[in-house]
Amino acid sequence: MILVGQYDSPVTRRVAIALHHYGIPFTRDTRSIFGDAAAVGKISPLTRIPALVLDDGEVLIDSAAILDHLDEQADDAALIPASGPARRLVLQMTALAQGTLEKVAAVVYERHFHSPEHRSTDWLDRCLGQARAGLDELTRRLATPYACGATLTHADVMITTLVWYMQDRMDEVLSPTAHASLITLAEHCEILPVFRATALSDFEKMPRS
Repeated sequence: MILVGQYDSPVTRRVAIALHHYGIPFTRDTRSIFGDAAAVGKISPLTRIPALVLDDGEVLIDSAAILDHLDEQADDAALIPASGPARRLVLQMTALAQGTLEKVAAVVYERHFHSPEHRSTDWLDRCLGQARAGLDELTRRLATPYACGATLTHADVMITTLVWYMQDRMDEVLSPTAHASLITLAEHCEILPVFRATALSDFEKMPRS
């Protein structure tokens, strides 16, 4: 398998963490959607990452769809229960974290691609408010010792990669007091071997404005 994407993308990183957790061998294609957009576009038609090239050449896109495939291979070791309320809980916590990430990323890209005089303050304020609301709700729903209870799940992976991205890119709505439990969870997860295996290399960073 070949994982296409750089680890500065939280959703690429979440797929890599699952691959390591499941013990599935893979290699990496670290070409950038900024510097190598044409090449990435030949693999992923939307020029989005992550993409996972399977051993038979089939290409999977979208992190949730990729993880669905990987979870099938993992069977009982999957980072999500097979059915019922426990599965819905993991899906909802993961969706909250991913939806929050989308709002954070919208702010990051607005600031990256538009000079200050061309930025929409209404749009930025809306996205920042939505990101804050997402963090608040994640904090309210958070269990212990992991996001959904006793074991590591996809929700923990998504929350951890979200917190990392915010601390690296846009942390003004991530409160060290109001969201302390999310930060503590992320710090705990980041020291686990499968998370450490996906640490960024120096070249894997979105260009700064």
